[in-house]
Amino acid sequence: MAAWGLGLGLPLGAAATLGGQDFFVLGRYGIAPLIAVGYIGLIGTALDRFAVPGAKALGSVGRTALSCYVAQNLLCVLLCYGIGLGLAESLGGSGPWWVMGLWATVSLALVAGSGLWLRRFERGPLESVQGWALRRR
Repeated sequence: MAAWGLGLGLPLGAAATLGGQDFFVLGRYGIAPLIAVGYIGLIGTALDRFAVPGAKALGSVGRTALSCYVAQNLLCVLLCYGIGLGLAESLGGSGPWWVMGLWATVSLALVAGSGLWLRRFERGPLESVQGWALRRR
């Protein structure tokens, strides 16, 4: 994945960029996904070959991915919109820094929560519901 994605994607991306506006759509929607596949392969290669700090913590998020995705959306809705704290309205004009801080805070909460959950259970809560629903079929 890394060799094909980056080996083909990066030169094609550079060519599309040098080609100007006529190649924007091709670069954006055709070549960018190819480069993304290369990045995914590069990350997988790095995780296989090197000891990466924090990889185990991210693995727990991977094992509870559906639950973390839903929890992320719920947390951000409750923090940002009027039904919760309303941070988007109150901090909207103060620049992008609060968004990055919120992203980091929510990410750390999900990493910690998924690790704590997996100490007691084998899968995340929504993954368990999904498994139960699919077993019934």
